[in-house]
Amino acid sequence: MLDRRINVLAVVALCAPFAHAGLRIVASAPGSDIDVPASGAADSAVFSGVADPIAGFGVSGLFTAPVADQIDGLYPWSTDFGITVTAPGGASASSPSPWFGDLTFADYPVDDAFGGLPGVDGNGTWQLVFDSGVVVPYVAGLREVTYHLLADAPDVVYQYADNTGQGHSWNRPFFIAGVSGLGPVDYHALEFTVDVSGLYSFESVLATGGDHFTCLYRGAFDDTQPLANLVDYGMGNGFSPFGVPRGTSRFDQLLFAGETYVWVTSQWSAFSPTADFVNTITGPGTVSPASGACNPADVAEPMGVLDLADVQAFIAAFVAGDPLADIAEPTGVLDLADVQAFIAAFAAGCP
Repeated sequence: MLDRRINVLAVVALCAPFAHAGLRIVASAPGSDIDVPASGAADSAVFSGVADPIAGFGVSGLFTAPVADQIDGLYPWSTDFGITVTAPGGASASSPSPWFGDLTFADYPVDDAFGGLPGVDGNGTWQLVFDSGVVVPYVAGLREVTYHLLADAPDVVYQYADNTGQGHSWNRPFFIAGVSGLGPVDYHALEFTVDVSGLYSFESVLATGGDHFTCLYRGAFDDTQPLANLVDYGMGNGFSPFGVPRGTSRFDQLLFAGETYVWVTSQWSAFSPTADFVNTITGPGTVSPASGACNPADVAEPMGVLDLADVQAFIAAFVAGDPLADIAEPTGVLDLADVQAFIAAFAAGCP
């Protein structure tokens, strides 16, 4: 099971240059299940009441293979699936290739998005053209579909350093529907939430440059059931379909405010050493690790206890401009409201 003791060695929360702007979800609309043969397929989505200029488009659903190559396993692969969208005013953008998925026809949960739209009006009918990347007679599909419009937002960067050696033992995934036979291996787990729904980038760099594997879970994480709630992963052995070097694991994912996520950074095999890593999550909102804090004033170890350590940590964070002290509205500003909120929470005590 998840060890909630997160040993964070370095945490950074900051506004990144707008040149690397994030994308936040500003509107969503339900879509229909769709099958996409070799000739492609088309659909549309209608949005209304959209106030923000639209810079990106996203899809949530389930990639599936209604007609698959059951002999050689060559079609359809989720990494080959793509979409081109045309806004009501005529501007268009296409998903990158590859966009998501793995080199199998296994069902793959889709929560992904892409930019490339020049701040267009999102109201009206959007035209959608799908490319399955298959040959006849194979067919790819999407099920339980929701479409999203995204607007620009400054990136917020959350970074931490730790080690894959945490005293755990599990058999990690090796793709979205398979468990590796190279274990058991050790892992580090970060449980967290975000406060803004949008597109987030995950990057893990192993200090040794050796092999490792990271995977993202939505909801509960149980290391005895490594495929349950698995939504995405990144191979760090140099053979990722997304072209990242050995020692680096990287993927993008739509995250939703109010949901709990767990990012697991794992040894590659029982024969590879545990190693230090630096992990970075970049997106339009603040990443908040699960800390076991009893209320907003519980900002220092031991968690679950309000004492002088919390007072000293809050004061130090406030003076340094650290987001740790940003516990009251308006978010992003340290002011008297944060001090008053801390005093009130400290006086209230732990439940």
